[in-house]
Amino acid sequence: MPGPRTARPTVPVRNDRSSIRWIRRIDRRDISHWPKCVSTTTVRPRGVLASEQHAYSSHSTRPQRPKRVASRLSSSLSNRGIPAVSRELFGRNKEFRIIEEMLDSALAGEGASALVEGIIGTGKTTLLRWSEGQARQRGMLVLSATAAPTERRFSMGIVHQLFSCLENAGVPSTPPGQGASRHAAPVDPQYLQLSDLYKVMSTTSERIPILVTVDCIQCVDRDSLLWLGFLLRRIENIRVVLLASQRRGEPASDQHLLVEFMESIRPDRHLHLEDLSPSTASRLVDALGSCVPGPAETLIADSGGNPYLLTQQILAAPSAEQSGDGDRRDSAADLPIRLRAVKDRVLCLLRRLDLDGLRVAHAASVVGGSAMNAELIGELCSLSVEDASRSLEQLAECGILHPTSLAFRHPIIARLLYFDIPRSHRAVLHRQTARCLHNRRFAPADITPHLVRAATLDEPWMANLLLDAAEELLPRDAPTALQHIETVERHGVPEQSASRIAELRVRTLLELDLPGSVPAQYALLGLSSGHRELAARAHRLADTLIRLGRPQEARKVLNGAQPGRDEGAAAAARLSRHLAHICMDDGACADAPRGLERLESVMLRRIGNGDSASAARRLCHMCLATPRTPYGSPSWYYALLGLIWAGDFDEAQSHIDAEVRLAVKEGAVTRLAEARSVRALLHMHRGLLTEAGHDARLALTALRRIGADAHHMGALARSVLIDVAVEKDQLAGAGELLDVQVPSAGQPTAWWHLHLAHSAARALGRLGHTRQALILVTYCEQELGRRGISNPAVLPWRSTKALICAGLGNLPEARRLAQLEADLALRWGAPFAQGRALLALAAVSPVGDVPRLARRAVDLLDVKEAPLLYAQSLYATGHAYQQSGSTVRARELLHRANEVSIALGADALVELVQKALRDAGGRPDPRKASAEALLTRSERQVAKLASQGMSNRDIARLLQVSLRNIESHLTHCYRKLRISGRGELSRFLAAEEGATGSTLLRPHSAAGYHSHPQPA
Repeated sequence: MPGPRTARPTVPVRNDRSSIRWIRRIDRRDISHWPKCVSTTTVRPRGVLASEQHAYSSHSTRPQRPKRVASRLSSSLSNRGIPAVSRELFGRNKEFRIIEEMLDSALAGEGASALVEGIIGTGKTTLLRWSEGQARQRGMLVLSATAAPTERRFSMGIVHQLFSCLENAGVPSTPPGQGASRHAAPVDPQYLQLSDLYKVMSTTSERIPILVTVDCIQCVDRDSLLWLGFLLRRIENIRVVLLASQRRGEPASDQHLLVEFMESIRPDRHLHLEDLSPSTASRLVDALGSCVPGPAETLIADSGGNPYLLTQQILAAPSAEQSGDGDRRDSAADLPIRLRAVKDRVLCLLRRLDLDGLRVAHAASVVGGSAMNAELIGELCSLSVEDASRSLEQLAECGILHPTSLAFRHPIIARLLYFDIPRSHRAVLHRQTARCLHNRRFAPADITPHLVRAATLDEPWMANLLLDAAEELLPRDAPTALQHIETVERHGVPEQSASRIAELRVRTLLELDLPGSVPAQYALLGLSSGHRELAARAHRLADTLIRLGRPQEARKVLNGAQPGRDEGAAAAARLSRHLAHICMDDGACADAPRGLERLESVMLRRIGNGDSASAARRLCHMCLATPRTPYGSPSWYYALLGLIWAGDFDEAQSHIDAEVRLAVKEGAVTRLAEARSVRALLHMHRGLLTEAGHDARLALTALRRIGADAHHMGALARSVLIDVAVEKDQLAGAGELLDVQVPSAGQPTAWWHLHLAHSAARALGRLGHTRQALILVTYCEQELGRRGISNPAVLPWRSTKALICAGLGNLPEARRLAQLEADLALRWGAPFAQGRALLALAAVSPVGDVPRLARRAVDLLDVKEAPLLYAQSLYATGHAYQQSGSTVRARELLHRANEVSIALGADALVELVQKALRDAGGRPDPRKASAEALLTRSERQVAKLASQGMSNRDIARLLQVSLRNIESHLTHCYRKLRISGRGELSRFLAAEEGATGSTLLRPHSAAGYHSHPQPA
């Protein structure tokens, strides 16, 4: 047990030789009670972090205590399997190498020196402690001292610390020739003092090499700094290594002596510790493993790569999660304990800079962004521009601000300083900042963040500026726009702005909460100032109600907005056309086309009756010609769907791609979701399963975000996803999509719900739930009959019902339905509809008729227009030939079907094709997860080079083959992958790297639908 604590002598030290004698006459009895660790470590009061150890002296009057916070950090990291030292000194390999070279140089007889310089939290003190450990491992004597701002007035304080280590180590500190007159002429006593201390160091180093570490050199008292400079200029002649650390930006005790000290050190020994690079910080986060909360990129960006700030953020996260505060903190009291310690450390640094440093830092945390400048900060802090500039320069020098942009280098520090300001004072500062920026004509984007947090909006321009900003943000950034609107409402709505605020709130809710926008739109109808404005708002409300599956309410709204006699025929025609579109959507009106234009009415009648695809195609082209029909309007979508049903996929693709681009540019959620849903339907018709699924998922996600995924285009997106799951054989994970209920009698059904019911019926039939499938497809039959739609291209319910009846054993009914659909498709004249009907007829016909029907489908279809249906036709034909014994012809057709189906990712069809190919004596290619499996080794090599941007000539020169050979390989690649050029090669070749295996879940039976026992 150590003895009682004994205070060290506190005799004032004079700048003469008596100070040397005082050092030598230290009472051994006092030293005997000091712990031995005083010579190698420093004492730090509770709550002070390792890298802030400079604020406290190492010659404390009490025994050494554990480093509480640092030990908690080390144990916390060690418990997670991470060595503490490696975390504190992460990415400092260059500094390690230089320090080890210096230590080895001292062992060889040559002294060295280095200065470790850096901003807060870069690990300067930790690097000195690491150096001490390395020196002890080499058998060196370690003398360490730590300077503090509070001890600058004590002369020779750092020298006293260093020579106390000599006394504790049992090394004699008396220089040779003590007491004799060694100087013939009078010499300055201060020089004799420095010389005698140097001789003590030199004599000791002859027996054992010495490492001298001085932490926080900028806080060293003047006399000690003078001696350290004296030692530094002679250090190469003795076996001593001097390591000093300096925190950048802090004022020194004697700036001239410090500059002289720094200039005496070799430039390559100035070790500048900077924040970690993003890659090194990412490795540090990865090393922490599972204890890292949230995305690593966010943590790294907040800390700016500072290792101390990054580690403290990670360790503070569990307490924040347990408290449930998350990011809702609004004051310093809400911060976790570790982040409060970081804040206190930063505040301590700022108070040491100058009297205005803390005030300027607080104001800078409020201003932020690109608006930071000395003039603005001076006005907020009641300082002159010169004083504000000087304070900002000091903040930049010490690493708080970036030197050029004056932005905070570490966003977490900006937030900690912001939380340190009382909430009421923050609101006042924000209001003052907004007024200053407005007077200086800054952009509204720089002013509005301050107005949102301002104490009051007491000037008219403030509310108007927020409303203007909200209007500019819509529809792209609706959450921020809503925040601006709520701020204006919270401070009191001006009477003249009530209607405008209500309009902006409606537009915002349309992008955030579609059901929630309905009450706001009803309230806005009462604020309409004229019939024109009332009609526009009624049309918007009706569209919203349609998207929410409430057509009857939509018709009621439009009927209540009938135009007056003085409004003209145009307004009446628009209202009538809108009512007709609503009636067509839910099928409630038999005379729906009555309110439409004549061209649109004729087009819809031809499509519904299935008279002539070529005539309907011409009418659709006329309707789509601008400016007759605006992009994205209901009439435009009817014409586009007509092109799809007529089989003009290329023209429909160009139109829908243009609409998607326009919707993305506008940013409206509903418009973009509708465009992507219809494009997914087109992709499905073309057999592009991956693209169809991607667009449908994006549309459904966007609609779900605003609460409109269960109606209107949400039903179409779900329908496409079900069809994709059927073709990819992924129905096991589509259970939620298949939950489709048949509406009760008399309840209107939206048009796209019929598509959803039909897709669900197909999927349920494949799964063996034929009874449920039959109910859904019968409902589709009744609804389409009520609407007067007989065209099989619109919804092929007859083919689906025929396959279901065949699975139930009712072959006569199945053949009747399939034959009826084939006759109607022939009348319509679109190859896609005819091929689909012929395949359904072949599936339920006698074996002898199958080859003839399947060959007709193959002849009608084009592999470029409808590849999936073409592959299904090839399979049906090949399978029929295989059953009839013509295996050679069967293998030829099945090989081609295998190539196309693999390129499309139609896993269900691939299983059927490869099984039939094996039965016919063929050997299908080994199945891979991407279409690259279709290519030979040479084709794959050429395709990869071409996808990287190399020309045919360069590829031929590289592979040392002819140019014609390269062109032939690429032609085969285009044919097998079903692409039109080298620009699409990367889509297939990149899939191989990320592939994790086959996506097959289960094969389908050859018949397509079979009766299975119904689940209980």
